[in-house]
Amino acid sequence: MQITVDAWDPSFADNPESPSRQNQAIVEPGVELDPEDWRPIDAPASGPRRIVVVDGVRRVDARVELLDDGERWPGVCVSWAAGAVSCDLDGKVSAVAEADVERGLFAAVDPGADFGRYPYRKVESADPAELIGAAQVAMAELEAKVAAQVAMDAELSVLDGPLRGRDRLSNSVGYIKSHQRAYLPKQLNAVVEQLKPGQRTPVFHLTSGWPRYTWYLRLPGTSSRGWAGVARIEASNDLAEEAAIALADATAAALPPLGSAAHKDARAPQNLTPIAGLERRLKRMLGDPRLLLRSVRAASMETGA
Repeated sequence: MQITVDAWDPSFADNPESPSRQNQAIVEPGVELDPEDWRPIDAPASGPRRIVVVDGVRRVDARVELLDDGERWPGVCVSWAAGAVSCDLDGKVSAVAEADVERGLFAAVDPGADFGRYPYRKVESADPAELIGAAQVAMAELEAKVAAQVAMDAELSVLDGPLRGRDRLSNSVGYIKSHQRAYLPKQLNAVVEQLKPGQRTPVFHLTSGWPRYTWYLRLPGTSSRGWAGVARIEASNDLAEEAAIALADATAAALPPLGSAAHKDARAPQNLTPIAGLERRLKRMLGDPRLLLRSVRAASMETGA
């Protein structure tokens, strides 16, 4: 088997959530309020005092091509890290409680070579998008593992990104900062645009590839017009409706004080301050990409390819 290594390959798709892979959304808006009664909902006077914020980062370190008997098999060397920050909202003190790094070579065939820091991880498909998707799943598993070690006594666990595959933690929500799709009908989207900082929409049920509860929340620090400062939050489909609504209230009380400032973060206010700090630390933990690429190339040459 011949092995070639490149830092970048345009044939690889690096977005497992691309529009072509998204299913049609089914929205059930009447979980908390009937659609005709939809309105902005104020945050409760009090909320959770201790929360855990969980995030992960992923980086493609090298693209690998495996040539065997005239057939081409793509592979990808990936590093990923996950960490958790515990936040005491009484004193607004946060600290990284746990963090870990993993790496892997994702491919449909075993290269039969020792890639050192990148152990082989089998993927059933050779589709480049599926390889990236498998790495994303591995990162989600590490996030869940890290979160489980620190979230036992947390009243709320906030996982950056969609909750899918990470909903085993109690009191956990997925936190989505960007909006690639408009899920609600036009008349209900108008309620999102009416939100004031700290207000949320009613909880609704969403099925788009997988079922979950979800709602929108506007954070302070930006204009209250349009979708500025709006995040979407997800909760497990396994919850009772009352429990999902209670989680929505908890996020409305706990998350607005954690919104980032525009002069410090270009993604403010949605990129919560604990998430921004955790991302910086995790990216450092991934190591120097130039040295890692060099190690992959060295490993491929040692096979005699």
